[in-house]
Amino acid sequence: MSRRSQLQSCLRMVKSWLIQYRTMRTVAVVGAGELGASIARALATRGRVSEVRLIDQTIGVATGKALDIQQAGPIERSPTRVSAASDATAAIGADVILLADPLGSGELQGDSGLAVVRHLTNIDRSAVIICVGAGQHRLLQQGLDELHLDRTRFFGSEPEAMVSALRAMVAVEADLSPSTVALTALGRIPDRIVVLWRDVTVAGRPLARVLDAAQISRVERRAGLVRLPGPLTLAAAAARIAEAVVMGSRKIFCCTVGLDGEFGMRRTLSSLPVVIGPGGIIRVVAPTLDGREQTLLENAVASS
Repeated sequence: MSRRSQLQSCLRMVKSWLIQYRTMRTVAVVGAGELGASIARALATRGRVSEVRLIDQTIGVATGKALDIQQAGPIERSPTRVSAASDATAAIGADVILLADPLGSGELQGDSGLAVVRHLTNIDRSAVIICVGAGQHRLLQQGLDELHLDRTRFFGSEPEAMVSALRAMVAVEADLSPSTVALTALGRIPDRIVVLWRDVTVAGRPLARVLDAAQISRVERRAGLVRLPGPLTLAAAAARIAEAVVMGSRKIFCCTVGLDGEFGMRRTLSSLPVVIGPGGIIRVVAPTLDGREQTLLENAVASS
């Protein structure tokens, strides 16, 4: 190979490295419990982010889980790198930070959860932090009330998991794929939800044109009994929303967000449809409610 050819080859390598460096997409997951590890696995399998950092004080177990996911990469043909760390400061610099479940202590919440959030935001106030667990409602409220965090960069992903379960329920009744169902859930997830049934569509058609009255009534009764799905569904929802923060998306997600005048309410939390992109929530898409829906929502968030 001539000297010129060697130089051109080196330049191509440097250019390729620079492009890769500029497009590094990193997600940090705080907690290597069942939920946290499931999120790391979902992100790695999809292969749309460059790196997943699995953070847990029990570093030995976290390292083992990260290594197992990493070694599955070639099988899945995923380029995502999975690493482990023992300190929450390893999350700094990530495009998005997901608060999950530290090993042996359950989901991050209470004083310990708030301490982690305070620590992260003291270092980087612009960090996008998402609560992904089913029991982090109070932590979200504390972050907004006590730490005065921006609702566009501190919110919860668990409503998207609930919406997924509801879509699957409607799809079974319609004998169609869940991907054809579009619906919105407001209120407190999981036990005080307000589904806007009149806005539900199946394959682009209003629900009432796909299901008869008896079927709709059956779906509504079953929806009232639904509880938040398990860690795999929560993880899948969190992974999709994390990717939207990293890469941007035109899809509408349902997330737990601090109300700021929507529906005439403030200083409380509700599931809301939002558009997500780099930097967190770009836009809240608040639906118009009728009198009955407004009352149901007010009762739902008042009890939270």
